[in-house]
Amino acid sequence: MSGARGGRLPAGEERARLVREMFDRIAGRYELLNALMTAGLYRRWNAAAVRASAVRPGDRVIDLACGTGSLTRALARRVGPQGYVLGVDFSPGMLRRARGGPNIEYRIGDATDLGWVETASFDAATIAYGARNIPDLDALFSEMARVVRPGGAVVCLEIARPQGRLFAAFYGLWFDRIVPRLGAAVSGDPGAYSYLPESVREFVAPGVLAGIMERNGLQDVTWRRLAGGIITLHRGIRGFVEGGG
Repeated sequence: MSGARGGRLPAGEERARLVREMFDRIAGRYELLNALMTAGLYRRWNAAAVRASAVRPGDRVIDLACGTGSLTRALARRVGPQGYVLGVDFSPGMLRRARGGPNIEYRIGDATDLGWVETASFDAATIAYGARNIPDLDALFSEMARVVRPGGAVVCLEIARPQGRLFAAFYGLWFDRIVPRLGAAVSGDPGAYSYLPESVREFVAPGVLAGIMERNGLQDVTWRRLAGGIITLHRGIRGFVEGGG
């Protein structure tokens, strides 16, 4: 990712701009690369996020950092024709590639500033592989908690560095070495897929992320590792008392 200095990613507005421009550039090959990089397992991880959301037919869900809509569409299938899923992303290029449906709407927006979304208007809120691209995690989870009704779920699916020796060795080979080369070859954008391992290295630990969710109005926060620890799935519940207490 161009703009990184001294081995660290840029911060704040500069990072947001660079990440948005990067996703605009790779939007056309984004889902193909997700399938190649995960051997198709991203669909299984999306399914786990849908189950964690606990949504039912007829429910309303907001999917933040929705990209081209992979998880959005999975959620739409779960809530059915009487339900509604709103996908939000800050990349116009990604949303132009997003496939919709009769119960899906896509809008450009900032996941940390959803002032245009009514409080407690959704049954669940999700974000998949987008939290590590957002510098202000407190603002992200505060907004996710706000727009979900009391008792509704907030779900975060994210890439992580595994702890076990075997999976850590695999991760080091695959994500640190092969993925940047594969991404460069398929997308034509070398910087975009060198950003992936860099962003994972700089992201907060799973336990820290759980603490951020708790201090921003979510209760009963749990998390678990998938795929040997390469993926983490966090879930919290919006409290019934204002502010989550």
